Amino acid sequence: MIFGKQTQNILGMNARNLSYIYKYNNRTNKRFADDKIFTKKFLESRGIGVAKLYHTVSSHTQLTPAFFDALPTSFVVKPNRGYAGGGIMVINSKKGRNWHTISGKKITEDQLFGLCIEILEGKYSISGTTDQVIFEEKLDPHKSFSTLTNSGLPDVRVIVFNMVPVMAMLRVPTPASDGKANMELGAIGMGIDLGTGKTTGGALKTQYITKIPNGESAIGFEVPFWDEILLACSKIQRTTKIGFLGVDLVITNSGIKVLEVNARPGLKIQVANRIPLKGRLEKVADLKVIVPEDGVEIAKTLFSASTITDDYFERRLILGTRENVLLNGEHPQSLEAKIDLLAENNIIDAKFLNESEKILDITLEPQKRLKLPVKVGQVDDADLILAGKYLKDFYIDPGKLYIHKNLAEISSAKIDTKKLLSIDKRICDLDREIKLLSYLNPQNLETQKQLFFEHKTYQPQFQYRDLKINTSDLRNELRKIPIVNHELFPLYKKKIQELNHRLDLLDSIDSVRLGDFSKKVFGGVSRTLYQEALKFVKHNEEKHKIDPSEEFDLKKSIEILEEFLKKHNLGHWKLKILEDAVVDIQVTKKDTILLKKGAKFQENRLKALLVHEIGTHVFRYENGKRQPLELLARGTAGYLKTEEGLAVWNQNQLKLALGEKYLTPAYLIIAIYMAGKMGFVDLYHYLLSTFKITEELAWKLCVKTKRGLKNTEIRTTFTKDAIYFAGNKEVERFVKNGGTIEELYTGKIGIADLSIIKKIPDLKSAKFLI
Repeated sequence: MIFGKQTQNILGMNARNLSYIYKYNNRTNKRFADDKIFTKKFLESRGIGVAKLYHTVSSHTQLTPAFFDALPTSFVVKPNRGYAGGGIMVINSKKGRNWHTISGKKITEDQLFGLCIEILEGKYSISGTTDQVIFEEKLDPHKSFSTLTNSGLPDVRVIVFNMVPVMAMLRVPTPASDGKANMELGAIGMGIDLGTGKTTGGALKTQYITKIPNGESAIGFEVPFWDEILLACSKIQRTTKIGFLGVDLVITNSGIKVLEVNARPGLKIQVANRIPLKGRLEKVADLKVIVPEDGVEIAKTLFSASTITDDYFERRLILGTRENVLLNGEHPQSLEAKIDLLAENNIIDAKFLNESEKILDITLEPQKRLKLPVKVGQVDDADLILAGKYLKDFYIDPGKLYIHKNLAEISSAKIDTKKLLSIDKRICDLDREIKLLSYLNPQNLETQKQLFFEHKTYQPQFQYRDLKINTSDLRNELRKIPIVNHELFPLYKKKIQELNHRLDLLDSIDSVRLGDFSKKVFGGVSRTLYQEALKFVKHNEEKHKIDPSEEFDLKKSIEILEEFLKKHNLGHWKLKILEDAVVDIQVTKKDTILLKKGAKFQENRLKALLVHEIGTHVFRYENGKRQPLELLARGTAGYLKTEEGLAVWNQNQLKLALGEKYLTPAYLIIAIYMAGKMGFVDLYHYLLSTFKITEELAWKLCVKTKRGLKNTEIRTTFTKDAIYFAGNKEVERFVKNGGTIEELYTGKIGIADLSIIKKIPDLKSAKFLI
C-alpha cells in the first residue's frame, strides 16, 4: 500500500467529519468558507492578495449580449458556492465572438450562457440551492512553473490546524484536466516538504509517480515564496477562526494570491504526500500556539523530511551529546542540554518553564532557533533533555567536546539584531495598515467639481471613506515596540514618531488641527519657501506657458507606459483605472500604477511621467525590495520629500516644454501657504486672478490643499504637496555638494538617512537606475 505500515494514521472521511470538521468548524465557519464572494472581500480588506473580482451575477436577466461583449478577453468563471472544482471554466483568449479555454477548446456565447444558468440553478452548489456566478481575474503562474506545465495555473493546498500548517501539496494541471488544478480531472498532486518547500513526489489519481507527464521530475521542485505561503495560511486561520482549514493559493510573478478557503478540505493530500494526516493532526492538537509565526516554525521543525545528501555534514550543525542552548523569553537564560537519541519527549526542568507551557523556544549555537513540543519534569545532571527525533536537521557526534558557554551573554548583540528585524517587520506591517492617503482622498470629487463650476461661490463639501482602523489600538501597538541597542534603531525611532503623527492626522480630518499634524508628517511652507516659489513662477511663467507636444488619450498612454515597464523588466507591474482620483497617475506599493479614468497626457508630459513615476517611484521601490530591511521598500520617515524631489529633478533633466506642469510644484507651495489664510472659494479666485493658470489647474491646486476637510471653508491646509518643490531644492543642494543620484536609489530613503543606511550589513547597490 502507498502508506506502508502507517495505515492506522490515515485520516478517513468519517474521522475527518466527526473528529475535525464537526468539532472545530461551526456552522458559521462553514458558511464563511462556502461563500467565495464574501471570503474574497473579507481577505482583501485585510491585505491578503486575491484574484480581482470582475462581476457577480445573481440573475439570468444580467446575462445580456452587452454583458458578454463587455467581458475581458481572459477570465475565470466559477460558482460562488461550488465545491470539488465543479463549474469552473478558465478562459484564456477571445477570437471574434468565441472564447477559448486554456486547453484551446472553443466556447461560444451560448455555451458560456448555459454554464452560467447551470451555476445559477445550483448545479454545482455545495448545498444544491440557487447560486451566484463569479467572473474573476485569470491569474498567470509564476515563471518557475513553466518547467512543470503550460496547461494552466498550478495551485498549492495547505491544511492548517491549531495555526500549524500540517500538510501541503502542489496541484499541477495537465492537458487532461483542461487547465484546472483538480486531481479528480487528471491534475498531478505533488507532496511538499514543509521544511524546504520542495516537492517529494507526485500522484496521478491514486498512482504514485516520480515523473510528471512532460518528463520532469516530481521530486525536488522548489515552490516559490514558500515561507510566505506558510505564514499566510497560518494568519488566514487566525483571522477566519476556521479550526480545521484548507487554504488554496496560487503563486504569480507578483506574489501570492488566495483562491479560496475550505472548511471541508479533501483528503487526497495524503496520497500526494504518501503520508497519513491523522498522526500530524494529533501531534499538534495540544500545543499552545500563540502567533502564526510560531505555528510556521513548529511545522518546519516537526514535518520536515531529513534526507542525508553528500553535503549533509557541511550544511548541518554538528551537535554533541551535550550542548549549550539559549532559552528564549523576556529574560533569556543559558542552559545545558543533554541530547538523548532514544528519548520520546523533550523534557525541561520545572524551574525553567511552567507546566502549562507546551512549547520550548530555544536557540542552539550558532543562532539556530527552534520551537519544539516539551514536557516539564525532572532532569538529572542537566537542565534540559532534547529528544533526537526532533533534531533531524542536525548531525549528532558523540565525540564532540562540550565546553560550557554562557549564551545569554555571548548572543546579546545577535539578539538585538534579531529584535531589530522583528521591529522592522512590525513597523512595516503597521505602516501598511494605516493607508493614510486613502482616507484623505475625497470620494465625491467629480460631483463637487460639477457643482463648483456651475456656481463659483459654492464651497465644496467633500466626503471621505470611513476609517477601517482603530487609531488608539495602533498607537498602543507602536508603544509596545521595544528599544534595542543597535546602530540602525534611529531609523525606526523616527518612523515610529512619523506613524504616530499619521494617526494624529487621521483623527484630525475635517478640523482646523489638520494643518498642524500635516506639517508634522510632511513639513510646512515657511515664508522663505513661499517667496522662493513666487520668484520661480515670476522667472519662468512666460517661458513655460504651454506644452506644444501632441496629446495622447488614455489608451495610447497606457501602451507607452506598458512598453516602458517591459523595457525595464517590470512587466509584473499592472495599470489600473480609477473613476474618482485626485491625480491623473499614482504609483502604489502593490506593484500597481493607478490612472484616472478619462485622463489625457501631452507627449512631453508623458515622457516626464515615465522618469517621474516609474524611473523614480517604481525603481526606488524595486531596489528597496532587494534590501535586507523591509523599511527600505516601505519608506523611512520623511522619505517622501526626497522621493518627490528626486522625481521632479529627474523630469527636469529632460529639459522638455511642460507648460503648467513645470510650474505646478511652485504653484502648490503658494497655494498651500495661502490656504492657511483662506477658504476654498477665496483661494480659487485668488490663484486665478494672480497667476496665468487655467481654471482646471486652479481647481486642482485648491483640492490638493483642502483635502482632508469636509467643510473646505476651514482656514487650514494639507501640506503634503509642498514636498515636490521643497524636495527638488533639497536634491539640487545634495548634488551641488558632491552627492550622487545613485546613492538615492538604494531604496525609499531620505537624504538625511544616508549616513545610517550605509551601515546596513549586506546593503545591495541599486539595480534599477534612470
